[in-house]
Amino acid sequence: MKLLRILWLLLPLACASSGAPHVVPPVETPAAQPAPSVTTATVEGRIESDAKTAVEGAVVSLIPASQDWDPDSAPPAGRMLTGPDGRFRFEGLAAGEYGLTVSSPRHEAAFIMDVKLAVGAAPHRLDVVLQPAKHVVRGRVKTDSGEPVPEVWLNVGRHSDFLGDMLYARTDAQGRFEVPLPVAGYGVSVHAEGFSPAGRTFNVTAEESTTELDLTVRALPETTPPAPEVVSWTKQSLVPLSTVEAGHGFADLQPMKPWLSKARVVALGEATHGSREFFQLKHRMLEFLATELGFTVFAIEASFGESLVVNDYVLHGKGDPAKALAGLYFWTWDTEEVLALIRWMRAYNADPRHPRKLKFYGVDIQATSASTRAILDFFARVDPAFHQRLVGPMTPFLDAANPQVRQVESGKTLAGLVADVEARLGKLPKRKGTEKAHALVARHARILGQFATTVTAQFTDTSFRDRAMAENARWILEHEGADARMVLWAHNGHVAASAERDWEPMGKHLREALGDQLYIFGFAFNQGEFQAIHSPSEPNEPRRGLSVHAVPAAEVGWLDGTLALAEVPRFALDLRGLPSEGVVRDFFMRARYTRNYGAVFSKVIPPRISKTAKEYDGLLFVERTFAAVATPTGRRPPPPPKAASSP
Repeated sequence: MKLLRILWLLLPLACASSGAPHVVPPVETPAAQPAPSVTTATVEGRIESDAKTAVEGAVVSLIPASQDWDPDSAPPAGRMLTGPDGRFRFEGLAAGEYGLTVSSPRHEAAFIMDVKLAVGAAPHRLDVVLQPAKHVVRGRVKTDSGEPVPEVWLNVGRHSDFLGDMLYARTDAQGRFEVPLPVAGYGVSVHAEGFSPAGRTFNVTAEESTTELDLTVRALPETTPPAPEVVSWTKQSLVPLSTVEAGHGFADLQPMKPWLSKARVVALGEATHGSREFFQLKHRMLEFLATELGFTVFAIEASFGESLVVNDYVLHGKGDPAKALAGLYFWTWDTEEVLALIRWMRAYNADPRHPRKLKFYGVDIQATSASTRAILDFFARVDPAFHQRLVGPMTPFLDAANPQVRQVESGKTLAGLVADVEARLGKLPKRKGTEKAHALVARHARILGQFATTVTAQFTDTSFRDRAMAENARWILEHEGADARMVLWAHNGHVAASAERDWEPMGKHLREALGDQLYIFGFAFNQGEFQAIHSPSEPNEPRRGLSVHAVPAAEVGWLDGTLALAEVPRFALDLRGLPSEGVVRDFFMRARYTRNYGAVFSKVIPPRISKTAKEYDGLLFVERTFAAVATPTGRRPPPPPKAASSP
């Protein structure tokens, strides 16, 4: 939920709302001037129905409106159930800004913003009149074996610019919950003792009166040290790597050829988005796969349209590679290591000994400018009249920095434009030799359609982006021909072949399409540094933006700590070669903790739970990492909000 709160701040959503609770204006209870020794504040009030009767059993919560408060690791400032008189009272509060939220099974939830409390003031009076329930969210919290999880709190956060928009509901003895909510976008999480957290995102729409939402929690993984047989098998089976750097030959990589000889796609994950050794090792793997096994396509977790500027440089030497890299929309790749890979691809293609050239693609869908420009340029050449119809409505999508393109209404507009483009493409006469150009502009339209879906659906389908990336990767393979073979670069979480909670990653969809022709490497490390956006883990900790972070050696019971027991600084491990049964297979098939960080890092982010052999075909392990080196003038993430209420 902490990361969701950050997303909600960065990507504000215009949500309609009806039937809002009526808030009686605050009334200060007459009182004598407080003594100087009073150092806390009080808020009290009454919860009523629209019939002016007291609401019993409502959950009233007082939420700190602060970036430093994490709802997943700390309780609210106050939380209680109303009695028969509908009254609530919170005492001993620190001064500051809060939100007051109320949930009741029979009434629409209330979100009251801007509750400002001052030390020593008279009790802050706040009476709330709840409206009748119109849209009900209900479901069940259960274990992965189907057992109910009773009497556990659910955190329900509303998508808005206000940090205090968090309310609570509680499951009953059968693990069921029901909470009426106003129309908006939400995230829900549950933290049950002895289980890993579970969460979902969803929208409450005016069209739906009931939203069904089940949550599945899984038992915390085993953390005991591995059996000696696990360490022994790892030592005997690993392939030591002499270096992570390209340009040092392939003698040490030769044992990996049988693993990869039949693969049409080799996916390379990463346990962070900012480790130098991971990026260098991926470069080396591309060099090996291109030179020794004939791979010709490189695809990365970056926006499709923007990546084609890099492809122009890689194929033809056009443009400035550093500027092309900075234009990929993702600051994570704007590093010296990725720039070195791009320059190597250009040198490879410029060598006349390599008649089959390398191509550079992106599979992601998070930017609109390059694909919009490609469509407009195409129709300016082949259908000027249609181009004139498009240019006005599509102009806003040419600006990568325009926040309006991520609004729901803009998404609907874009979806309509994409439908017009696709219909017009279907009517254009097919001329010999233009098939590739038509297919490429159609893919640009499809990319924009995928983007429009993510915007209009907002957070209701957390797997859509991964499905789209898998679809785009498969299209690239088809577009490049039946003999094309691809190296695919993305995070561990995206390349994994099995579902994580309610999220189905790209690798799962590719596995269903390609079977054993997909070989997935997960990446792991024991200790070291990496770069990521800093998120505070303690009260009043300053926000540092993009920073270098360090973690100590992993616990022995984790996957990473177990791999470190092999005492080899860098190695590859083929998980398809696991024994058919026994403790070794069990270790890699069962859930274990492992490090897994994305663009944001905080000390309170829990380790990922991974069933390693179900997610990956092999592992690439580095004992110690250092932070990737950002290019001097490239793209950087936006600065963090300066205040809790900043968008």
